[in-house]
Amino acid sequence: MKFLSRGILLFIVSLLFFTPVFAQDEKTTIRVGISNQNFSSYEHGSAQFISDDAISIVDMVSSTKAEIKPNETVCVELSKGYFKIYTDKVLIENVKGPIVLTPKEKIAIAALKRKGTPAYYAGLIELVPVKEDKFNIVNVLDIQTYLKGVVPNEMPVSFGLEALKAQAVAARNYANRPQNVYKNYDICDSTACQVYYGVNSQTEISDRAVDETRGIFALYENEPILALYSSTAGGISEDWKNVYALNQPNVPSKPYLTSVCDDVNQKFLTTEKDVREFYSNKTLSYDIKSPRYRWSVEWEKSELEEVLNRTLLEQSRAGLVEPKFDGSYVLEDLKDIKVLKRGNSGKALEIEIVFKNGTFKVMRELGIRRVLKKNNSMLASGNFFVDKISAKESENPQEQEEEDGAIFSFERILHRSEDKIEKFVLTGGGFGHGVGMSQYGAGYMAQLGKKYDEILKHYYSSITLGTMKKEVLYNPYGIEYKTSFYYPEDKGQNAILKVYNPKKASDIKFKINSKEFNSDMTKYSAKTLGMDITKYLKEGLNEIVFEPLGERDKAKSVTFQVEIGNKIGK
Repeated sequence: MKFLSRGILLFIVSLLFFTPVFAQDEKTTIRVGISNQNFSSYEHGSAQFISDDAISIVDMVSSTKAEIKPNETVCVELSKGYFKIYTDKVLIENVKGPIVLTPKEKIAIAALKRKGTPAYYAGLIELVPVKEDKFNIVNVLDIQTYLKGVVPNEMPVSFGLEALKAQAVAARNYANRPQNVYKNYDICDSTACQVYYGVNSQTEISDRAVDETRGIFALYENEPILALYSSTAGGISEDWKNVYALNQPNVPSKPYLTSVCDDVNQKFLTTEKDVREFYSNKTLSYDIKSPRYRWSVEWEKSELEEVLNRTLLEQSRAGLVEPKFDGSYVLEDLKDIKVLKRGNSGKALEIEIVFKNGTFKVMRELGIRRVLKKNNSMLASGNFFVDKISAKESENPQEQEEEDGAIFSFERILHRSEDKIEKFVLTGGGFGHGVGMSQYGAGYMAQLGKKYDEILKHYYSSITLGTMKKEVLYNPYGIEYKTSFYYPEDKGQNAILKVYNPKKASDIKFKINSKEFNSDMTKYSAKTLGMDITKYLKEGLNEIVFEPLGERDKAKSVTFQVEIGNKIGK
């Protein structure tokens, strides 16, 4: 086995700069909370299940079992802390669960539809009590099958294979993030997490995207990133800290989630003039094909007053309005909406809303979007500027003409305090939080011939692609430590096996596919070593298997991962 020297390619991190490694293993299975029809709740009082094949049902506490015939509907109810399971007769009752339903291939939740078709799920279904009369429906399945139920629902398959691959990697990263939000499951099935609709939503091209990125993650400093994404950034993505940790100086930044301009000549929007100019025009960017690339929302003054009386109360309860509005009086005569603080993309991060009888600040991008609702839907994004239209101006719509490609050119903005406001108009761009990858941007980049790694590296700064770290320990049972990953058809990409040996294990043995390696580690002083393994890989799925450490390394550990990158010398 030959490890690369510094002169060839691989950096070798010395003791002086070494940080101890604590490996987080890649998930092989995932627990998904299944919501009701309109995604409003994850707590169910009853449910019905059916499968084309037989279903095995087990109460995990009492081990009580039942079998359901193919195409037979089974009903489940929870009352006073006890499950009752029946068809035309009672099968199991007076058990506390959890209850596990295992089909041969897939199982449907009767009456639940996704994309207008019955919702079928691979893996098994677990029913976990959460209250005396409510339970969670949890779909437990392998991570690859889960991602195949996510990718075509998070991104249109018409965006093409490379865009879908980028989405698959981002979704894999997201699914493997450390989390402690939910008690009985790892992730939910709605836009609050990632949209997951089960096996009926799978398509051939999105399945291929998941398969051809198997085991691959977006990494920053060798660790999986928080791969956030949204529909449309609007031409400039936003810095993570501005959206999620504004005014929190002790929260560390995420260097890979910084603002990115699609146009290399575009500068960040630092002034109101910059914001107005940028979002008034369809300047060329990767997002340009999005229907929400540029937009406007208009309210009659009285309409917006009614909306704000309700939404300011709601967001006050969420702690995003200062001073808090308690709804004990009616806010009257809306006079102004001012943006007090903006992000690099011009995103409104703090606004001031001025009424005759009260002035309020609304904080955070999401709070602002939820306050400024139209037809009960929150604002598409925080990237906007505000125009106030007077009654006199509204009487002359023929004067409102487009100029030089501008969507809106409000030359009749209020200039005199005595003008009476009749309308408020917000003009902006983008859809969603705008942090990380823009999905419409990824689609357009794919149409331009960009590969999925180029798409990811555009939106996530300074990342690499590769596998998650896997820790190798001593064990007397001969249990091996494996990682598998897809190696692309493009042989212009190399693969580097990185071995982290901080505790100076003396010997390691591993296989790359069928090729065996054995290395005496005592002759290496560095703590991070790298080996170009490209020539040992095949197109498709590859596997690296490390044997457990030997007896003399019982108290030690070694960690390894693979980095996929550009060919040496390029």
